Amino acid sequence: MAPKFPKCMKIAHQIGDRRIDRVLHEVFCREKKAYMTQEKIYFDIIDEILARVEERHGVISEMRKFVSENVLEEALADLKAAEQDDFAEIGRLMEMAHAASARVGEKTKLMKKLKKF
Repeated sequence: MAPKFPKCMKIAHQIGDRRIDRVLHEVFCREKKAYMTQEKIYFDIIDEILARVEERHGVISEMRKFVSENVLEEALADLKAAEQDDFAEIGRLMEMAHAASARVGEKTKLMKKLKKF
């Protein structure tokens, strides 16, 4: 006869304990680690975008030294548009990182409640 809860049974077999509180604790631990990893990935992407923005500012400052203002304005329009896109992406990633952080907090609270029982 097949078990009624195959996923829970699989986790119970992996951790070597069939008690429901231990299985739930393991589930919450895994979810917490996954959300922490997501948060870290979002911040790594944000760092990459900020590095790109800094490089773009370096290019702009060099262009100002060697190029006339008329030519510079046309090039700057494209660079400023790209910068605005990058800042919008950073904002979106910050929201996603915050949501992942909030989920980590929720899982931590659930784990603490389980320990009380």
